[in-house]
Amino acid sequence: MIDLSYDYIITLQQEVLRKFGVDHIQPNQCKHLAQSILKLTGKLVSETTLKRVFGLAVTQHSFSRYTLNTLAQYCRFRDWEDFQEHHQQRNTRLRPTDHSKWGDIKKKAAAVSHYTMLTLKNRSGIPFPQTAPRQYCLSHIERFLESDYAATVLIAPAGWGKSIALVHAAEHNWFGRNALHPEDICWFINAHAAGSLLLKGFSLSTWLDNQLSLGNGENFREYFSAHPDQKGGRLVLIIDGFDEITMGADKLKILYNKLEDFVYSNDLHPWVKVILSIRSSTWAEMFQQSLQYPAFRKYWYLGPEMDEDTNTNIPLLSEREVKDVLQSFDFAPSAIRSFSDSFLQKLRHPYYLQLFCQFNHSTGQSFVDENLSLVEIISRFIQHRVFNSSTNTFKIRIIEKMLQLLDMGKNGLRTDKSALLKQNPELFPAYKELIADNILVEENYSQEIMFNVKVRFAHNFLLEYFTAMHFIEKHGETITEAMLRDVMEYFQQSRFRMSVVKWMLRFAIMHEQIESIQRIFTLPLATIEKAHLLEYLVLHYQQSGKQEQLQQIFPHGYFRKRPISTFINDDFIHFKKQKLLNTLLGLAESTEDKLKIRSNLFTMAMMRLDAEQSEIELTGIKKLCAGNETLKEMWITPYDAFFFIYEYLKFGAINEEMRDKIYHYARHWSIPAKKNFSVGDETVYRAICFAFLLMGDHQQMIGFSERLFSEHPSILFNRTDPFRLMLLCWKAQAHLGVNDMASAKRICAHIERVLRHYSTDFFNGRHLEALQKIIAAEIWYREKEFNKAIRAAESAMDIVQRLEFKIFALLNYGVLNRIYQHLQMDKQKNDAKRNIIIICEGTSFKQVIPRLVQL
Repeated sequence: MIDLSYDYIITLQQEVLRKFGVDHIQPNQCKHLAQSILKLTGKLVSETTLKRVFGLAVTQHSFSRYTLNTLAQYCRFRDWEDFQEHHQQRNTRLRPTDHSKWGDIKKKAAAVSHYTMLTLKNRSGIPFPQTAPRQYCLSHIERFLESDYAATVLIAPAGWGKSIALVHAAEHNWFGRNALHPEDICWFINAHAAGSLLLKGFSLSTWLDNQLSLGNGENFREYFSAHPDQKGGRLVLIIDGFDEITMGADKLKILYNKLEDFVYSNDLHPWVKVILSIRSSTWAEMFQQSLQYPAFRKYWYLGPEMDEDTNTNIPLLSEREVKDVLQSFDFAPSAIRSFSDSFLQKLRHPYYLQLFCQFNHSTGQSFVDENLSLVEIISRFIQHRVFNSSTNTFKIRIIEKMLQLLDMGKNGLRTDKSALLKQNPELFPAYKELIADNILVEENYSQEIMFNVKVRFAHNFLLEYFTAMHFIEKHGETITEAMLRDVMEYFQQSRFRMSVVKWMLRFAIMHEQIESIQRIFTLPLATIEKAHLLEYLVLHYQQSGKQEQLQQIFPHGYFRKRPISTFINDDFIHFKKQKLLNTLLGLAESTEDKLKIRSNLFTMAMMRLDAEQSEIELTGIKKLCAGNETLKEMWITPYDAFFFIYEYLKFGAINEEMRDKIYHYARHWSIPAKKNFSVGDETVYRAICFAFLLMGDHQQMIGFSERLFSEHPSILFNRTDPFRLMLLCWKAQAHLGVNDMASAKRICAHIERVLRHYSTDFFNGRHLEALQKIIAAEIWYREKEFNKAIRAAESAMDIVQRLEFKIFALLNYGVLNRIYQHLQMDKQKNDAKRNIIIICEGTSFKQVIPRLVQL
């Protein structure tokens, strides 16, 4: 065990580092430090020992006198005693010494606590200065300290950030520059130290008596109760890492019994407090049985967030804490704003946030695509917690049994614990590790007369991953046609299948199975599924710097048989897709594919009011139209339609000839019934809708959309087609423009239902959601439901600011401004006007402002 009487360990560490010439030491530097020590002293201190000395590895025994003497000699002292004597005299000269009994124990406690804290900081997955204090944990401990409870505990699975939260709490309350309770004694130790002591027969009270050096059978609690004038404050004992994985279940029970005796014996000494950190699995095994006793509830504070089903009382990181950590890693505010809500929700898990930051730090990048990163985070998480474990064989058996009981998710997401472990006692240790490491989660539905514990994967993506690996292993670790056929038959019309296929695609990429990748893209998947897989594939090779391999996967002629325009849709209208679209532009062979991509790029530039980028895309579209006979023969070419909008936005000019063609579309528009329109047709129809809306001709917009739906019923009945939903949004806007509230409200409600029900199908195309909320805000405003209107408009503003779609921002500011004016919210109204001015000054598309912003 660690010798807790070494008051100068921290000082020795600092002196060694100063001599070595660094402020902080990393694990890979310990080897070089060992060579430096050998060269200067002629004595060898191993790299492993140095890691233990500096808290970079767990220490379960005392540092040998040889190690301490050698390190002291490295710092030019005779030995360890000479080192301590020198610094004791120095400290005496520099500051007055508190010779009281309270002062003595406080000094010892500080030395031990600083060492424990330094160890935990050095072992943090994220450099400690870049971690965020957990506000909930700080508040939890503050409430506990001010209460009459004797003990509290932070309960959560592994990787939840409990230890780092305790370090922040210790600095906040006792050791920081502006500590809240500097008069208290805080004794912060690792469970290894306490456990080693207690298992040798010590009790916590006896140990503290020994640290006080009271002797003569005196008890420290009785002493300070009898001499309250000598007591400076509270005595807080923090024990971190109180879990069975590191100590063993049998030893843990002994330790728990001794801890319980100590806590309950503090009834007459409320100034003695105990704080633990513990894994959820250990709590379920050791502590939960005590909850039924009144004494436990009387002495232990569990906090308002305690979840009895999952045995967790610490919430995930808040969104603000996640953003603080990302900012500390030099993520630009614009990059952080661009993260989707679903991705931020996953980063609230501290271990996933740690892995994401490590990816970026190691590659030296300030931004990594969130979809790509999420896959790597999950893969790394499973690698660490399952495959790198000494019990990995047993863990895989349990996971396979889970998949069998769940029927790959067809039988639901939960199964009975008894069925999972039935007649397999040898699996129980591995099962407890899976629970402790947050691979599996137990949910207790037991009642007084019935034991009922359910088990599920901690996250659905774990089920998806292991399902994919099940099929891959079953088919000899090669993505064959038979395997893909098996998957498609097993998951018919299931959204789950796309995630499973995505893991298979990653497997094929990582194992350089080119033919397997090609097979995946021949599957009869929906357009949205193909688009997502294609996006992941391209992003992976862009990130790895092997973009040329795309030419092997998609050789010349590939996209002539399988046009890119069948892979991508309006979901790609997102600024983060710009690089992807440009890559696809280099792979595209047909004019239609190139036009589809250019059309999306122009639409994005226009929505962002980026006149210069719009001109670049227009030039490309003009070349495509000039070189293709089919496009040249259209009654309005895509270039003419987009150029009409561009001139109107920039100069306010209207090409009368083109205006006449647009307004008399019926004269030129002869469409055979149920004909599937081309990419050129879709581009022109989109541009006509934009033109009607920008010019404020709502009645024409209504008539055009109705005629389009009539001629192409396939659009109307394809519920999840983003182009259809965009048309419906524009139609709802037009109905508002002619004061047809009933029609606008009906269409808006339909769009909301579709977006909510098929939310997983719209990966990044949140411009549809933003536009629907803007329309809803206008409807609520007109119906005088001002609170609902503000919530909808402000939610929309959050989305459009991330997307940087300034056209939508202007529409939304117009709605917000009228709401603020009606409610006399002058500050918010002035802020809205200021933001409108900023947008105006940042674009040369001046003519759009008065039309969109109805102040």
